[in-house]
Amino acid sequence: MARTVRLSPEAESKLTELASLMGQSKNSVIEKAVLELDARTIRRERVRRAFDRVRDRDAELLDRLSQ
Repeated sequence: MARTVRLSPEAESKLTELASLMGQSKNSVIEKAVLELDARTIRRERVRRAFDRVRDRDAELLDRLSQ
């Protein structure tokens, strides 16, 4: 799917530099960045939900341990 991306001059410069250093197209660098950000966001949300479950499940124990 074709998509137009408008970048600031600074971001465009960084993208050009990254693509050159990686030996890849700008499109490939953008795609990898989006997928990596998505993976990190999903992972962060899973960790947060797991922490919330443990905190709720073990609230009494955690309270006793903190005293």
